Amino acid sequence: MRAGESERSLPCIIGYGNPFRRDDGIGAFVAERVRTALGRKARVLTFHQLDPVVLDEVRDCDLVILVDATVENLGKGMRWRRVHPEGSGFSHTTHHFKPSLLLELLSSLHGREPETWLVSIQGDDFGHGEGLTRQARSRAARASREIAEFVATKSG
Repeated sequence: MRAGESERSLPCIIGYGNPFRRDDGIGAFVAERVRTALGRKARVLTFHQLDPVVLDEVRDCDLVILVDATVENLGKGMRWRRVHPEGSGFSHTTHHFKPSLLLELLSSLHGREPETWLVSIQGDDFGHGEGLTRQARSRAARASREIAEFVATKSG
């Protein structure tokens, strides 16, 4: 941490998904790899899903990276997408938020809109069970390296 920087203001990487549904556990896998690579240069968290609890965790951050598995065929196996507030008002009543709604609520409730990215990683098997498939593990390892390099570059 740099002088004057609190842990809550560090870049925050959040891996989410269900590790008991095979490749849906990609988010947690990536989070642990990034934690090892970055150490105290970032806050790394894991959640089963995005929900209101996440708001408090990221409200002081300037950079947030969300990591999740997707069933989409992504060609390169991974996609980075900048997240912007949804802008539809938050008439949604759900316990699971899309990243854009999460950012909209953060902006509305806390007046904060950190630079936010969603890293989606293609999964192949979302059936019951633990452990990533070989292909998903390879994609997740590549994503982990990219995220660690991105955060290191942003942090100076």
